[in-house]
Amino acid sequence: MATPSTPWDRIYQQVRLATPGVVDAVVQQELFRCTKDFLEQTNLWVEEVPIAVVPHTLSYSFTVSPGMANRLLIVYDPANAGPDKRWVQGGISMQLPGTIVLSNSPSSAATWMAAVAKIIVASDASGYPDIDQASWWIINKYQDAFYYGTMARLQMEPAKTYSNLKLGAYNNQQYITQRGKARADGIKANVYGGQRWQFPQQYATTARKGWT
Repeated sequence: MATPSTPWDRIYQQVRLATPGVVDAVVQQELFRCTKDFLEQTNLWVEEVPIAVVPHTLSYSFTVSPGMANRLLIVYDPANAGPDKRWVQGGISMQLPGTIVLSNSPSSAATWMAAVAKIIVASDASGYPDIDQASWWIINKYQDAFYYGTMARLQMEPAKTYSNLKLGAYNNQQYITQRGKARADGIKANVYGGQRWQFPQQYATTARKGWT
């Protein structure tokens, strides 16, 4: 099987060097699982989609591509958005991925924006996780996390030439650490020493904090 293209090629080479007995299909499988877990836990893969709201309608469906909506981060009105975006109303939910339910009917027609964190659901032509080119920075920046996570899953497989439960546990701990750093980067918006200050909630207009 051909070496995968950017951005998976470096991780693939690292894994194959460390586990020479593994077949490509297994690398693809475990890297897919690792990537899905990483994106689910960090909320780094984000897409903003327009939601055309109208009076007397509470439920709105939308699609993202590639991937699947996993977590609703915020719904805001771009006409009123400042540097710190605010929820357009409280109580908005996304129980079913891809369907937003409002708590109150809009008073007039408008186009709001929904920011959603995504997870992967398919592989690309080379058999590796399908992620858009604009989001390759996630793979490049957190390459160590994907390497450690994939290695941990491979090494904890039973009765393989590359099985190593002790080393697998070590690599899994390294993966969790790297994943935690990535999540913190997302919360701080990659600002060194940053902290998203939140206005005291007793004075907030909604029960949810803003999202930048």
